[in-house]
Amino acid sequence: MSHGQWLIVVAVAYFLGGLTADWRRDSLELAISTAAKVAGDKSRQAMQDISGQSARELENKLEALANATPSEIRTEIIKPVFTNVCVSDDFIRLYNTAAQNAERALSGKPENKMPGNPSAP
Repeated sequence: MSHGQWLIVVAVAYFLGGLTADWRRDSLELAISTAAKVAGDKSRQAMQDISGQSARELENKLEALANATPSEIRTEIIKPVFTNVCVSDDFIRLYNTAAQNAERALSGKPENKMPGNPSAP
């Protein structure tokens, strides 16, 4: 091989090496871009799932709060005992039950249904 041919082979090899490096760089950039898009989509979906679950939990708590006060309290207030006495024993019992139901709804603690079994802290 003559010196001129050798120089041409080196120039072609240099050109092909640069071209291959450009292809590799483009391929890596595409892979990084694709991975970032997939990660972003998964993150967005996870946030939507979390916010949907949180909204459902909030709706359930608000519904439980709305149902925490029994209608008997409104009925109890119109009884004649309120003209002579501040509150009746039934009203106090109903009010305390409603307050416990509201607290339980907000805290998420289950109601203790077992008689004689003290509530866990």
